[in-house]
Amino acid sequence: MRSVLDPPIAPPETIEDHGSGGSDWVQLIRASNDIDAHLLAGRLLESGIESRAVKDRSVPAWLVGGSDPWTPVSVLVRRFQLEDSRIVLAELSFAGPDALPEPVRKNSRWSAAIVWWVAALVLGVLFTGIALLNTADYLRSCNATGTCATP
Repeated sequence: MRSVLDPPIAPPETIEDHGSGGSDWVQLIRASNDIDAHLLAGRLLESGIESRAVKDRSVPAWLVGGSDPWTPVSVLVRRFQLEDSRIVLAELSFAGPDALPEPVRKNSRWSAAIVWWVAALVLGVLFTGIALLNTADYLRSCNATGTCATP
């Protein structure tokens, strides 16, 4: 699951509280698809953080039958739980592996090219040989005089 965090924002000089207690929704992260958003929402719920997922509706949904599972999804959390949810994201990034090891492929690009060229040369020689044999059979049937009637 890929995740991108915004750079830290400096705290405001004055905090305005309109009696809401910071219960409005703020964007935590923009997941790349439904699956990533669902997995993150489950991990946040496991930590006691309420979250919502809002799909990006800029893509015409009628093209994919109503809902595109590969559109980006904004994961929202309550403002007063924003710092806790960022800590959960940090724990997720440190708990995962650094990178999956790539399988070792020795000259796979070159070997595919060599196989292609060898196959092309073998087929070229084969078809040229068949054409020469057909020409030789035709000339042999005409006794090499060249006065044969065309079939």
